[in-house]
Amino acid sequence: MTDRIPPSPQLRETGVMAILRARSADRFGDISRTLVDAGVTCLEITLTSPGALDAIREIRKALPDTVDVGAGTVVDAEQARAVVEAGAGFVVSPSAEPDVVAVARAAGIPAYPGAFTPTEVLAAWRAGATVVKLFPGSAVGPSYITALRGPFPDVAIMPTGGVSLDNIGDWIRAGASGVGLGGPLLGDAADGGDLGALADRAARALAAVRDARAGA
Repeated sequence: MTDRIPPSPQLRETGVMAILRARSADRFGDISRTLVDAGVTCLEITLTSPGALDAIREIRKALPDTVDVGAGTVVDAEQARAVVEAGAGFVVSPSAEPDVVAVARAAGIPAYPGAFTPTEVLAAWRAGATVVKLFPGSAVGPSYITALRGPFPDVAIMPTGGVSLDNIGDWIRAGASGVGLGGPLLGDAADGGDLGALADRAARALAAVRDARAGA
């Protein structure tokens, strides 16, 4: 596919997509500002978080255009159209849904469909994925990406699930284009936890990607 939509500069440069998932999106504004101030500028707001669509709208208004705010856990075309209308800058799915990818592509925004098996990875890529989200990464580990990149050297892969602050470097060195980082990054921030600690975790994640890309 020659007209593949590229990832945003925010994701491409930092290699970190922060995944905001919680029982309530009430604190997502404060969390987003903290992450952005720390240098994490690609934010995924999951639709399984109550109030997610409103959060996307509000965060898009509150933060500069240099911040990439998208929607996650988008499972069908109807949801994809709703998040596009809310202003999402990208769409993430837990599985490879061609209809979701098609809606994102029609809107001119990146699509990050989930896949696990080699068959699913190739299908997602052929459907027009910007990057294929390897999910759940916890079931395999970094060496799986190395194995996938043997037959699929041109497929950009980003693991989520199973990515921690301690193993980010392993995933990047294995060939991941970036990582999706949820619970290990957010910690208890959505439940009133220390935002200073969140900023420290964000800085650690960014440093891990930088070091791995530099060969450290």
